Amino acid sequence: MISQKLAAAGLGLTILAASTAAAQPPAPPAPQVKAAMEKLSWLVGEWEGTGWRDGPAGRETFNAAEKVHWELDGLVLVLHGRGWDVKDSGETVEGHKAFGVLSFDPFAQSYRFDAFVKQGYQTRSDPTVGDKEYRWSHPAGPEIVMRYHAQLTVDGEWLETGEQCKAEACTKFFEMRLKKTGAD
Repeated sequence: MISQKLAAAGLGLTILAASTAAAQPPAPPAPQVKAAMEKLSWLVGEWEGTGWRDGPAGRETFNAAEKVHWELDGLVLVLHGRGWDVKDSGETVEGHKAFGVLSFDPFAQSYRFDAFVKQGYQTRSDPTVGDKEYRWSHPAGPEIVMRYHAQLTVDGEWLETGEQCKAEACTKFFEMRLKKTGAD
């Protein structure tokens, strides 16, 4: 009788311990997210340079700057981009202003890039991230996709290119080269 009571009590404690363990929330994914985001650490800092883009008026050149920093202790990367031209009169004309957020979703095991520009356009893409590079794309109309590639060159430049694709035909329309100017 005593052994049955001890066995029942032991079984009850085992069930209680198992249910308590099952009720424990999973460990937060922050270490996994930080490890994935570390691949993008080359972007952190202040960058300046020049670029060109093809538009309705032909090829235009511009000055460019990017400020990139971590948020949430390295879980999210924030990008502030600006492009401008200086006219012959000395007037500075802002042509491009953008805000972007790069993140990693540990449950989907994928990166996310949300980008916003001053004209009101916004895109969300799932970039592929490699060693000192990332690629992303987004639709831009019926059967048109814009594809971008940003990479750190062997010379330490941030080289970003863009191409417009319709079906299999792609045309490069954008290139930007930046050099790091500020601290990380």
